[in-house]
Amino acid sequence: MPSEKYLIGSGALLQWALAAWAEVAPDSVLHPVDIGQDQDYRFNLGALPALADADTTAFVAWGPQFLNFRRLELMGELKSRGVKMPPLICRGALVASGARIGENCMVGAGAIVAAHCDIAYNAWIGTAARLEYGVKIGASAWVEAGVFIGAEASIGSHATLGGHVDIAAGVRVGKRCTVEVPGCYRSDIAVGTHHLATLGTPVVILNG
Repeated sequence: MPSEKYLIGSGALLQWALAAWAEVAPDSVLHPVDIGQDQDYRFNLGALPALADADTTAFVAWGPQFLNFRRLELMGELKSRGVKMPPLICRGALVASGARIGENCMVGAGAIVAAHCDIAYNAWIGTAARLEYGVKIGASAWVEAGVFIGAEASIGSHATLGGHVDIAAGVRVGKRCTVEVPGCYRSDIAVGTHHLATLGTPVVILNG
């Protein structure tokens, strides 16, 4: 009997996830669930099915809204119901056998994840991103397409790295950072630091 998978999300990203899972799990029965949020950013959790079957799995397809906390909220709702959430490793991604990929992670097509990388749960590794040896990615981090992360660098939980960002080997990017200005970063980035394209200098949110 084919397994069933529920894909939770909205809009184009949900449709993309549906196509990606159809490629890597062609024998699974896929159920897209379009879940919206109101003007106060509350999810319509009533749209979620019961998901009582022990063989049912799920995946959350949601963007990096609010430092990826929204995607984490949906994941937490599903985990509270006992649902397993295996990672999506897209066709064409190269993941070394010694790498660890957590639940509800996504590794995009053409991405390279080298040996001894550790990607915590709910992280997103975009298309053609490259993670060299021993990189650590924190829970709910978001790495856009084409990002380069050098050997033994670490990216904190809920950090976001934008396109054309290079993180040099050994650099530590703190929790809840946003780095969207293209370039090579060779020094550690403190917790709560935001390199935003709309601002000329970095902004640090204390205790954030």
